[in-house]
Amino acid sequence: MKNTKAKAPAKGDAGLAGGGATTARAKQRPGTVERFYTRALAIERAAAERYREFARQMANWGNVRTAELFLRLAHFETQHAEQLAERMAGMKFASRSRGRLSRGEAIASEVPTYEFLYRRVLPHHALLMALAAERRAKQFFERERTASDDPGIRKLAAEFAREEGDHIAWLEEALASEPQPSHPLGDLAD
Repeated sequence: MKNTKAKAPAKGDAGLAGGGATTARAKQRPGTVERFYTRALAIERAAAERYREFARQMANWGNVRTAELFLRLAHFETQHAEQLAERMAGMKFASRSRGRLSRGEAIASEVPTYEFLYRRVLPHHALLMALAAERRAKQFFERERTASDDPGIRKLAAEFAREEGDHIAWLEEALASEPQPSHPLGDLAD
């Protein structure tokens, strides 16, 4: 998994992803750049937090292998969040988008919030929840890649979608070797 450091937009391209779009294009489609970055950042931050919590829970269960997988996932999601935040540093967003970020309101989370389960979730169920979340994240980035007019967003979304695909493969592999409990919660995979 490569960790590419993205550069902030050039001075004349403030507010545009990767400096690849024109100011006129940004004015034609208000909010698309802001929407992508605020939503993607919320997704990645929430995922990193949830995966760290899953890692702690798996360690408590004595399941070192699954705990290590969740720590690895948390690491990659943190890298994604840092990459997004670095790109956003030089951008000028509408006050509404900045407010959404400052309040920490996630439009959609890659990993659903199941706080009531965190202390009791079994390894198999945690893997199912993570798999469903990674699939949603991949769909989000693929949708953004095809829908965006901005070349910077298309490139970043394609990269993140590929990496989410890697995460899906890791989780599927872990699920294949993790015993399923006697009372499966199959609906968590949806």
